[in-house]
Amino acid sequence: MRTPSGPVLLVSDVAKEFEDLDISRLDLEVSERETIRGIMSGIGDAGYTCKHIQDPKELPSAAEGCPNSVVLSIWSGTDNRNRRAIVPSICEAHQINYIGADPYAAMISGDKELSKTVCADFGISAPRGLLIHGEDQLDRAALLDFPIVVKPLMEGGSIGITQQSKANDFDQACDQLRRLMKHHKPPILCEEFVGGREVSFCLIGSSSVRHIEAVEVRFDGEDDYFEEHLFSMQDKRSRERQRKQRFVNVTSEIPASLIAQVRSLFLALGKVDYMRIDGKLTDRFWCLELSTDPSISKVSLFAHSYYSIGKSYREMISDILSTRPSNAGGGT
Repeated sequence: MRTPSGPVLLVSDVAKEFEDLDISRLDLEVSERETIRGIMSGIGDAGYTCKHIQDPKELPSAAEGCPNSVVLSIWSGTDNRNRRAIVPSICEAHQINYIGADPYAAMISGDKELSKTVCADFGISAPRGLLIHGEDQLDRAALLDFPIVVKPLMEGGSIGITQQSKANDFDQACDQLRRLMKHHKPPILCEEFVGGREVSFCLIGSSSVRHIEAVEVRFDGEDDYFEEHLFSMQDKRSRERQRKQRFVNVTSEIPASLIAQVRSLFLALGKVDYMRIDGKLTDRFWCLELSTDPSISKVSLFAHSYYSIGKSYREMISDILSTRPSNAGGGT
């Protein structure tokens, strides 16, 4: 691990309460104050000083006043298809060192359908899907095999996804598409539902992979939940559901060939530094989403990929920060 050489500028907006959950919410990826404090504490435990910045526009002046600083962004933003690329783009424009995906990788991972194309290059399966660009295209949903999932194309954190997002027939799909279009800009993604175990790969590395573990999400007393259900916004954000949630390391069950495919995909994306690859595990792995801005809170699935192998939160933060570049700017 490299010796800390400057402060960490942690960029994060601050969330409101998550008590009311419906498909109109666009801020489900924004971090709560408790999450931000926990990450800052982990950064301090790793031997770095840390400064919290809420608005990316403040980055150039903040970096100018902090020699040898490095940016770590968990900033989300809302209602902007370019939002994942905003912070790395500012860093590159002002030659500020940063941890995480460059604008290119951030934009690829932000588009669920484009992510499937990248996965296919490495032999990783993805559910068949198509895009609906407006109400005049609703009939295209009938081209898929039901049940299908109707969800925003360029959102994460299960934004716009409830159990009603799983449509069992064409009429249900059209109803859900209309509801979703009231709050989310097209295109909307429709894809065939895949039942199976909810599994995520967690990776850290730059020129090589230093951490790769597969973690399964389970709910107490609800065996095979994801055979029929989606990982909805209620499942992720409801306090009641969070109390029943368990993370189980299943890396030993993953074929070596799949581990190699995931590793190759991660490295091919270029500057990513850390990411999560989410999907369903059946007789194969079906990728649902590439997340280059995964939650790294103390209670996150990503953190549990460390706890499950006997490592600490401080070690996870240290590994993420040790990917810091030696020169300003990103790129591959």
